[in-house]
Amino acid sequence: MRKLLFLTILFLLPIFFIHAQEVDLLWQGDTYVSPFYQGRALWSNQSAITLAAIPRGLGNPAGLIYKWTRNGTVLGNISGIGKNSLSFSDSIISRPQTFKVDILSNDEKVLATASTFIVPISPTLLIYENNPLYGFMFHREINGVRKLQDQEITYTAFPFFYSVFNHTDNSINYEWRTNTGETESTNSVTYRIPDNTSGTSQIQVRAVSVDKILQDSNKSFLVEFGNQ
Repeated sequence: MRKLLFLTILFLLPIFFIHAQEVDLLWQGDTYVSPFYQGRALWSNQSAITLAAIPRGLGNPAGLIYKWTRNGTVLGNISGIGKNSLSFSDSIISRPQTFKVDILSNDEKVLATASTFIVPISPTLLIYENNPLYGFMFHREINGVRKLQDQEITYTAFPFFYSVFNHTDNSINYEWRTNTGETESTNSVTYRIPDNTSGTSQIQVRAVSVDKILQDSNKSFLVEFGNQ
């Protein structure tokens, strides 16, 4: 009887859950990526970057105190109650940056901390076919050697990680060149194969930002047409 009573008391004891106090530090570049892109927008030279602190197990995020640090320097002007995000733009030549966030109690005790080291990249140019039936063929990037199946094809340039809102932004100048001397200065170009001809042609594309000199990239690929 005593053993049964003892087991019953154990089952009636309350269960306590301990919630971990942590903070996740997320970031993404304020740059362009194409629709359906599965990665995040990266931070490139001369672009802005946004960081966000996501606390867990610390209560209401709006009531917490955030202390931001960049490369060991406390950013007092953007730290404080509820300031869980920051935006940053470097000088002309962007350099690697270490960001840190501390979440503090009212008596300035550190409750949670997180940091990240971010290296800027160079923007890149990707080319996709714009199919009249299916639209942009984002599943197949144009590079290397491309065998043309139709008499006419349209290519569109997408400026990944440039400081623009869309691929047709007027702040980017495009230049398309072929080995026959043809040039185009639009975001999309259409090439038509003359009847009863075959051969190869090299296409070179360049995208240059109007106001950010380091946002400049190029791409080249070879197209084959006709019966080789």
